[in-house]
Amino acid sequence: MAEDVFRVTGDAGRVIAVDLGGTNIRVALVDTNGGTTGFVATPTGAAEGPGAVVSRILLMIRDSLAAAQMDASEVLAVGIGSPGPLDRISGVIHEAPNLPGWTNVRLADRIAEQVKLPVFLENDANAAALAEFSYGENRGTDNMLYITVSTGVGGGLILGGKLWHGVYGSAGEFGHMTVDFEGPLCDCGNRGCIEKISSGPDVADWSIEQVRSGAKSVLSARMESGPLSGRDVVEAAAKDDSLAVAALGRAGRAVGFGIVNVAHLLNLDLAVVGGGMANAGAMLLDPIKTTVTTHLLASTGPSLRVVPWSLGEDVGVLGAAASARARMAGL
Repeated sequence: MAEDVFRVTGDAGRVIAVDLGGTNIRVALVDTNGGTTGFVATPTGAAEGPGAVVSRILLMIRDSLAAAQMDASEVLAVGIGSPGPLDRISGVIHEAPNLPGWTNVRLADRIAEQVKLPVFLENDANAAALAEFSYGENRGTDNMLYITVSTGVGGGLILGGKLWHGVYGSAGEFGHMTVDFEGPLCDCGNRGCIEKISSGPDVADWSIEQVRSGAKSVLSARMESGPLSGRDVVEAAAKDDSLAVAALGRAGRAVGFGIVNVAHLLNLDLAVVGGGMANAGAMLLDPIKTTVTTHLLASTGPSLRVVPWSLGEDVGVLGAAASARARMAGL
């Protein structure tokens, strides 16, 4: 499969790309080669509710166009990558745990009414998978899994060179694969989900439990000044704090077992690990790789590679753009 399958060929103009997250919104204009202009970012302000966030997105789109010295008439479409669950066809966000009050929000329609352009909505992890496939260092890898480890844990699948959505568009829920059936209760109602072990907030929660149970850690002092975050754990691990290192090792092993399970089922070429927690680097990636190497059947994975994201924080806007181009191309 050609590596540019998700790109509109020729001088097709730019797409307005919106990366909607629970913490931040990023907007940029993206060309066919993945070049960005007019980049703007701001806190989401999710607690203010969907109306305020939609207004913020519209303002950011205007600011992005102004920064790029472009008019909306010069743009093909708007692509939005968002947490789900969502309906990519109708453009509705059904419910997003990190966006309070977002229940059946017709985001695509609300944006389209104002910008007078086609608006395409995609799950953020699926969009990120498309970004790495279309623009990343491993672009063109036909069978790959993208994993985002951040406030939540999600995934996107490229199979046979195409993004795999599944029957109801919900394929790729990597974070809700069970890796410990007697493990902690997840918000989804199941036990031992990868997300409940490996997400930033849950890495922090596990660390807090260990400190309160008597474990020695520099995190105990940090806990006295306010809520602990996944970033705090990563920073402590970088200082060789044994508890923080153990927390990231536990998170990495859970992700690793998830990769093993998917690879046994689908015989993948590549697994890409991204998201905010990926900034931990080898402290997270090494236990992932060790788990995969140890537990993957030799017949399944002689060529499976596990690599960090190559696009970094740009993966969101690039993915939103790639998903819009894919939809415009009928893919």
